[in-house]
Amino acid sequence: MICVLAMLLSLSACQKPYVTTIDLGVNHEEIVLPSPEKGHCFITVYSNSSWTIKISPAVNWARLDRSGGEGIAYPRFDYDENLETTERVATVVVEGQGKKCEIKITQPTE
Repeated sequence: MICVLAMLLSLSACQKPYVTTIDLGVNHEEIVLPSPEKGHCFITVYSNSSWTIKISPAVNWARLDRSGGEGIAYPRFDYDENLETTERVATVVVEGQGKKCEIKITQPTE
């Protein structure tokens, strides 16, 4: 039993933390929100260095929980209920390493 535990510990000690080789990437180019109700979703950012994130142009119905980060992260995109008669669109822009990724986020109406 002790030998098995020692072997498992030695194997787990050899694992290196995951480091991405991607300069900059995101998990989606477009997100369609499921309903006009308020809510949130997460955006996955992949990078091997620091990056910034913003909604551009700014809108009054959506917010991000941060303005940047480093490495792989999951910024939260919060949005208000859509009471308009048309769908709403926001563009999230992620920049870093001289690259830019844009995500079009659409919120439907009733």
